[in-house]
Amino acid sequence: MGLQISSVSYHGKRDDPVTRMEQGKRAIRMAAECSIPVAVLGSPVPGGEGFSREAAKLYVLCCRLGVKPAWETEPGTVLNGIDEFNIHIVSLGPSAGINLDAGHLHLQGRCTIEDIGSLGNRIFHMHVEGMKRPEHRHLIPGMGDMDWGNLFRGLEQAGYEGSLTIDLFDVPPDWRSYLRQANIALGELIIYHRYYQTTH
Repeated sequence: MGLQISSVSYHGKRDDPVTRMEQGKRAIRMAAECSIPVAVLGSPVPGGEGFSREAAKLYVLCCRLGVKPAWETEPGTVLNGIDEFNIHIVSLGPSAGINLDAGHLHLQGRCTIEDIGSLGNRIFHMHVEGMKRPEHRHLIPGMGDMDWGNLFRGLEQAGYEGSLTIDLFDVPPDWRSYLRQANIALGELIIYHRYYQTTH
């Protein structure tokens, strides 16, 4: 299917602080040992203690091991959206980035050209899926009511040229067929956007 590993991921939004730190470090070390460029990291649900200290320590480890840390924003966590990312992560340093989940942005009405473009070179990694507001359910790309034109134009404005990782929920037992369907759907969206760009 032409798949490749673009990141190692750990979220653990309901894990305790000690577990979060241990597993975050494990993900980063695994990425370094396997020459995978990005570690995707999450944040705890509100009330989770010590996230700022955790993020700072994981950032230092990433810098030391040559791994790009990409924190994912997710509604209902400390990094609820772009604003929280700018508050908690950007201040860590120039090598701190975001794992941009398109569906999460859409849930908050922030999947816009301006919002995505404003992140610029902070976008280290991408998750894409279909999403229909207000339900947080990851669907095959193209399903739901997300504006994919805004997404692609925003990524172009930001200068993002990295991978697009399809992030799905409720994967059926026949996962190969489901994954193939999702992969084809994303490819069709990309082709349509490129065609639209050249004809308008």
